[in-house]
Amino acid sequence: MSLPPLYKYLNVQGAKLTLANKCFKFAKPSEYDDLEDMTTQSLFPDKLEKALATMPDGFVDAIMANLYAPPTCAPKLRPAVVTMQMTFRANPQLAPIVAAGLKEDPEKAGLGIEVWKTRSEAFVNETNAFMQNYRVFCVTTDKASERMWKEYAKEHQGIALRITPSFEKDSKYLKFAPVTYQEKRPPIFAKVADFAAESLFGNQTERARTVLEGIIYAKTNAYKFENEYRLAIPLGEGEEDYRTQPFHPEEITELYLGAAMKDTDKQEIVATAKALNPEIAVFQAKQDAKGRISFDAV
Repeated sequence: MSLPPLYKYLNVQGAKLTLANKCFKFAKPSEYDDLEDMTTQSLFPDKLEKALATMPDGFVDAIMANLYAPPTCAPKLRPAVVTMQMTFRANPQLAPIVAAGLKEDPEKAGLGIEVWKTRSEAFVNETNAFMQNYRVFCVTTDKASERMWKEYAKEHQGIALRITPSFEKDSKYLKFAPVTYQEKRPPIFAKVADFAAESLFGNQTERARTVLEGIIYAKTNAYKFENEYRLAIPLGEGEEDYRTQPFHPEEITELYLGAAMKDTDKQEIVATAKALNPEIAVFQAKQDAKGRISFDAV
């Protein structure tokens, strides 16, 4: 995937540390201002009672659509699924009857509301806890956002850096991906029918990856102004925790100085940036009476 121009806003202290140490700060999700970011709040988009009402049809439809597929669900469930596959192959007309039977006695079918409340809460908590293993670096496609200069560059006193990931060095920063914005935090499963099919016959590893990506790269519409891309890296097994990751000096290609930056900070940061990458392009931000931001080459 080709990346657009990407920028990182920093306050003065963050700018000095980043350029001097040749490292970007990666965050743990629990450190975000938005505490719901990189979390999920529910198993399904609908209320659990509504989801359970449709689950018998979902499971039966999934089996009917996969009459010869080997089940990939938990081992203890596979014999029952295989039996239903054999039954439906022999007599497809039994499918709606089986679904109706599951609805008549949901407790016996394992679809009782209290059982699933506990299971759903545990699944959500486990998913959110797992997210804390990720370390995340966020950037934007908008270098002229008045709100971001105000909030993330501390009242226009900080900077923005353009990051141009190195293909030649197979940079980790080539793996940035765009954030999608939506009204609510995403559920773990978009549809009950998808959950049924994937949990019985899907690639479980791929399903887990897809679920996680849907949560990692989603934010609510309140943050749409950020135009964000992010890089999320899970801690490896036994890997020591970290908060910074290095970059190649040539990957920092442009430096934008805030409109309200102090001259002493400006001189120090420009000197550090030039020592880091002598080819870096430097620009001075300016703001007109309507708050619009533009840049002059320095």
